[in-house]
Amino acid sequence: LVAEGRGEEARSVLDNLPPEERDAAPARGVRASIEFSEQALSTEEIAALGDRTDSEAQYQRALRQVADGQYDAGLEALLALMKQDRAYNDDAARKTLLQVFDALGADHPLTVTYRRKLFALLY
Repeated sequence: LVAEGRGEEARSVLDNLPPEERDAAPARGVRASIEFSEQALSTEEIAALGDRTDSEAQYQRALRQVADGQYDAGLEALLALMKQDRAYNDDAARKTLLQVFDALGADHPLTVTYRRKLFALLY
């Protein structure tokens, strides 16, 4: 449903799950995907950014990648933005990385890999 742009329907399905399933990792991941999809520019709007390389354009591209389930590319882009402009939008890249980690779950291979990269970047 999320991939089809039907986030409200997906949210409704999640809200009707039993409480123990509603808070499980898969449901958290779907809920995060809904939020990322709502925050990200549409595919057409991303295309309209063209070759812009400013922080806003980079952030929006990364957010769209995450919303589309291209987590590896999105996480890499968020790390690159942190290296280039850590303060952008009140540390939005770092905060988004943490949201993706939470959505994927602590044991997900991408979470483990990119948490390590984030730690190396910060320290």
